Amino acid sequence: MLLMTFATKSLSSVSAGVTRVAAFSINPFVSLAKALIHRREVLRLGELDERSLKDIGLVRSDLDGALAVSWLSDPTLVLAERSATRSGVATRRREASLQLAAAKEPAAPSRPVVALAAKPPVMRGEVVNSVACSA
Repeated sequence: MLLMTFATKSLSSVSAGVTRVAAFSINPFVSLAKALIHRREVLRLGELDERSLKDIGLVRSDLDGALAVSWLSDPTLVLAERSATRSGVATRRREASLQLAAAKEPAAPSRPVVALAAKPPVMRGEVVNSVACSA
C-alpha cells in the first residue's frame, strides 16, 4: 500500500512538471498561429471599401499600421487600440457638444397641463372633444 502511494505521488508530480514544460514550450507556437490567423483577417478587412471600414470604426491607415507590426505579434491588438482611442475621442466630443447645447438653451417656460375631463363639456347643445395638452 505504501508503495502504491509513493508511486502515485511521484507520477503525479512528474506529469504536472511535464505538463508545465509542454505548455511552456507549445505556447509560443500557439501565439504564432493566432498572430498569423489574425493577420489574414486584417488582410481581408483591407478588401472592404472606406464606408464599410468607417462603419466598424476604422480607416485604411489603421489597417496599414496594424500590418506594419512584426509577424510574431497580433495585428488585431493594434486595431482594437486605435478603434478604442477614436471612439473615446468621439464620445468626449459628443458629451462636450451636448453640454454646450444645454448651456445655451434657455429654460422652457412651464405651461399648465390641461387634464382630460371625465365628461365632455357641452356648449350650445354640441359636444366638444376634450384634448389633453402637455406641451
